[in-house]
Amino acid sequence: MKHTYKITGMTCDNCKEKITQALESIPEITKVEIDREKGLAEISMSEHVQTPLMQDVLNPLGDYTITMDMGTSTRELDQKKNHIKDLIPLFVIIGAILIFSIFTSLITGNGFSFGMRMFMGGFFVVFGILKVLKLKDFAIAYKEYDIIAKQSNLYAHAYPFIELALGALYFTNAIPLITNILTIIVMGTGAIGVYQKLLKKEEIPCACLGTIFKVPMTWVTLVEDLLMVVMAIIMIVLM
Repeated sequence: MKHTYKITGMTCDNCKEKITQALESIPEITKVEIDREKGLAEISMSEHVQTPLMQDVLNPLGDYTITMDMGTSTRELDQKKNHIKDLIPLFVIIGAILIFSIFTSLITGNGFSFGMRMFMGGFFVVFGILKVLKLKDFAIAYKEYDIIAKQSNLYAHAYPFIELALGALYFTNAIPLITNILTIIVMGTGAIGVYQKLLKKEEIPCACLGTIFKVPMTWVTLVEDLLMVVMAIIMIVLM
């Protein structure tokens, strides 16, 4: 796959050479071609590399900034056409959680509110565990688009544990009002970052399933976040 990036701060060929070497030191980057006059870099990758990671290797070199060029990003055409296929792991996991919530609701004889609570608890626990399994990689990917994680490395690393805590709270129904309010805040904030990235039409991985599965960022991600917000609001209304 290949992407086009804008690089600011280059003033000479020496800058170009330093930046090229720094970027090519990242294992997933196979080739870097820089046009210094246009301030553009064509970067070929074996796997997608998050922009913050590339920025990290440039920071020690000087005042250089790298951002994806919205006009000329060139992800492989076949990958664009296979978004639905790439989303299969997400659909399967959500489907399994939905079946779990329906099943537990039926065998316990509880109603709609209980089933919804089981779904939300299962959602947060499963998604939180998948993120924790490769916590460092998740944090790097999450900082690519979440508005809080961009500013706080601590939040990026803590987020999976916030999800796990919310899952436990939904399962136990310990403090339902606070739990639902926290869900609205956490998932609503996450939805803002996803929406901003989607508007820019950047082709980046979604960190919703951690980095174990290669899931692309699509409108499905936004719907997923907003669904949890809506369900939390319904839970509050039903109290």
